Amino acid sequence: MWDVDPAQIRLDQHRNFILDRVLEYGTMDAVRWAERTYGRGGIREYFLARGQRVLSQKTQAYRRLILQLDACTTTSSPPPKNRLWSY
Repeated sequence: MWDVDPAQIRLDQHRNFILDRVLEYGTMDAVRWAERTYGRGGIREYFLARGQRVLSQKTQAYRRLILQLDACTTTSSPPPKNRLWSY
């Protein structure tokens, strides 16, 4: 069961929504489709602008490797003051 109507999704208008889902939960075939659809440059742009905030650490590590990004890319929040409890 879908939580959205696929007929209502627009590739250009809903890029962030699509990449959130595909990069985090998609199969390798789905990820390849996203790369063909948006290009590596488009996925890199998404990753730097949004993906670092919404994707899991595991997915981020993989995307950094594929996109050839430094592990120390900019994040949207400062490092935690207490290293034992980062929330």
